[in-house]
Amino acid sequence: GLEHRLEFVKRKGGVEFYNDSKATNVHAVVRALNAFDEPVILIAGGKDKGVDFMPLIDPVQKKVKNLILVGEAKERLNRIIGDFSETFIIGTFEEAVLLAYQKSRSGDIILLSPGCSSYDMFENFEERGNYFKDLISKL
Repeated sequence: GLEHRLEFVKRKGGVEFYNDSKATNVHAVVRALNAFDEPVILIAGGKDKGVDFMPLIDPVQKKVKNLILVGEAKERLNRIIGDFSETFIIGTFEEAVLLAYQKSRSGDIILLSPGCSSYDMFENFEERGNYFKDLISKL
């Protein structure tokens, strides 16, 4: 795969980490979720561009074990898809990654697929994806 597009990052304790930081729109997140049969812990959120998050309801309901929301869009995402998974609204990106790992069990997928641009916390999706990979290496 390409860097930041469903990029396999690491396997730790039976948990696989995937960096899909390039998924800055809803349809990319839907495609990413559909790529897995295993339970997914999804880290989503970022700059709120006012897009329609409704297409996420079905895949979140079917695929997502835990939904971890961060960034400017977290409250609106929670109102739309928060009832379809165990959802956590987190203050920082670091906390989101740590919580995802704490909630994970062997066989789970931790997926960064934000569905939003990164400009509320990062310069671009590459910086966000690289930071995600850096945090994982320190777990």
